[in-house]
Amino acid sequence: MTASAAKKKGLYRISDLARQTGVSTGTIKFYIREGLLPPPTLKTGRNMAYYDRSFVDRIRTIKELQRKRFLPLDVIKAILDRDSTVISQREIDTLLGLEGRFYEEVLLVPGRDPIPRDKAHEFAGLEQEQIDYYVEIGILTPIVRDGREYFEGDDVSLLETLAAIQNAGLTDRLIPKELAMPMYVKAIGDLARNELRMFTRAVTGKVDDARLAEMALSAVKLVEQFILILRRKALLRAIQELREETDEKEAKSGTGH
Repeated sequence: MTASAAKKKGLYRISDLARQTGVSTGTIKFYIREGLLPPPTLKTGRNMAYYDRSFVDRIRTIKELQRKRFLPLDVIKAILDRDSTVISQREIDTLLGLEGRFYEEVLLVPGRDPIPRDKAHEFAGLEQEQIDYYVEIGILTPIVRDGREYFEGDDVSLLETLAAIQNAGLTDRLIPKELAMPMYVKAIGDLARNELRMFTRAVTGKVDDARLAEMALSAVKLVEQFILILRRKALLRAIQELREETDEKEAKSGTGH
């Protein structure tokens, strides 16, 4: 099937989906891998696939829920699939009420210009292959404007942080990104999902809507501080435990002083 024939049938290539939705092709492929989108409507070859109109609507909904409602991907999937075993309708209503000032204060980084994806490696001093990898595993989420991909908001801050990590000597050669980054993505993703479920189930039907956004915003900021301090303590504890294990091994082997 040619591209023109596909269009006559109302089908889209993945590049068409990107233009229609403002979501990059890499992010769309990520959504498919994560199960947020179904398989292509039609595959005409190993690397050629077509998608119907429902993909445009579903991608736009995912984008809205992820970027403007601050929801993790598995909760978004449950909402789209109406999976009440993951989240109830009342809890969905609670989550969808968390927008406006909550979204702006948590996600918006004022005074920061978006960074074109093809210039991000220059901005951050990273290899383009690194940038592409961070997009692939969901650390960075480019948006499409007028056919060009950009990083904005928290993604700009992430680029700066990733650059600072590298400049501190923690390079990809020393600690491969394929070893470190998936560990952080999984651990933080699991934590965020559990936090969100716990908070939503706790407040649904119990907290006035007028207080909900303010309470959620306070929880995000305060728990972030709590996590930073707790992680620092855990690192110090782990160092102490490692030292004690080393001393014990040396004592048993007779090499201790």
